[in-house]
Amino acid sequence: MSLMTLGAAFLINPRVSIAKGSNSPFVDMSSLKPSTRGVSTTISRPYSGGSKFLPGDVLMARITPSLENGKTAIYFSAPGATGAAFGSTEFIVFRGREGLSDTNYGYYLLTSNEVREHAIASMNGSSGRQRVQLDSLASYEIDLPPLNEQRAIAATLGVFDDKIESNRRAIQLIEDLCHAHFDRLFDVSNNDEGVPLSQHFEVNPRRSLSSGQVGTYVGMASLPEFSAEIYNWEEKPAGSGQRFVNGDVLMARITPCLENGKTAVVDMLDSGAVGWGSTEYIVLAPKGNIGTEWIYCLVRNEAIRTFAIVSMTGTSGRQRFQADRFDQYKIACPPEAALSEFNSLATPQFSRMTQMRNETLDLLALRDALLPELLSGRIRITDAEHLAEMER
Repeated sequence: MSLMTLGAAFLINPRVSIAKGSNSPFVDMSSLKPSTRGVSTTISRPYSGGSKFLPGDVLMARITPSLENGKTAIYFSAPGATGAAFGSTEFIVFRGREGLSDTNYGYYLLTSNEVREHAIASMNGSSGRQRVQLDSLASYEIDLPPLNEQRAIAATLGVFDDKIESNRRAIQLIEDLCHAHFDRLFDVSNNDEGVPLSQHFEVNPRRSLSSGQVGTYVGMASLPEFSAEIYNWEEKPAGSGQRFVNGDVLMARITPCLENGKTAVVDMLDSGAVGWGSTEYIVLAPKGNIGTEWIYCLVRNEAIRTFAIVSMTGTSGRQRFQADRFDQYKIACPPEAALSEFNSLATPQFSRMTQMRNETLDLLALRDALLPELLSGRIRITDAEHLAEMER
């Protein structure tokens, strides 16, 4: 290994040319998902400024809380897209130096706890807008393995990420299938002759978890955008906030979380356990033959989302959807035959999504345990390849 600075080992914010005003692929900060290796985009915009990068470059968020949340990814161009792209001014771009360093290895290095903690410690600025200091990051010293070993380490860790990404794609396809069946079977347009939404499910049901009692906590930052599966939670003493159990649906009610699609299913608790989370959730619970899957697909339906968003009230930047507004939107009663058909398809598919999420969490834990051992040389690549082969 060779001791050198991060800036000497890798190109940081390498020069990329994009003509002003030219239509180019654009990546915003919200496109980067925590602990997810790849990012792509189908959006194009006229270039007017921002970070510039090429396919294969690593994008690292430099602003709080995006960096702390794990927003670092490799940019992959979308099918049919070529050439340079641009994105948020809050990205730092990394690229390997020819003959010295591998960009994919750089991704894993930047996601390691040591580099992340140094980057976070270097941040300064006003509260809530702190940014990584580029000079401090560039001067951070690393032990750089030979180029062939870097590539072997990246390839070995990549086996885990390949499977993780495969699971996430499968989960998305399953969700798309369930939404398509929901939209085919049910009319959820506002109908004065219909039944209020609030009569189809329980809204903010009472759940018992005493203040100070340790419970599973799901913060707003952990609620995914446009995905049923939650990947991050922790155990801590309960404070103020909503209570929920397995099978409940959590729906963000505050701007911009509601507009951003933060709605998910609770499925990670022990049997009989009560979890807790943000005061800015609305909790929706099954009722009768209306199940979790139906509720989730309902509140993700574009008509219901639009209703919720336009119904928000409050001061600019702190607008909220009030739960009692569910009394004011009426739909035709779902036909029993349609409910039966939907439940027979969606219930096992949601169980599959939970199983794949749990497998993904196991893979993430193994990858993250292996990462520092490989980077430090405490585990040699042949040992790691054996572990990766077992996960194929």
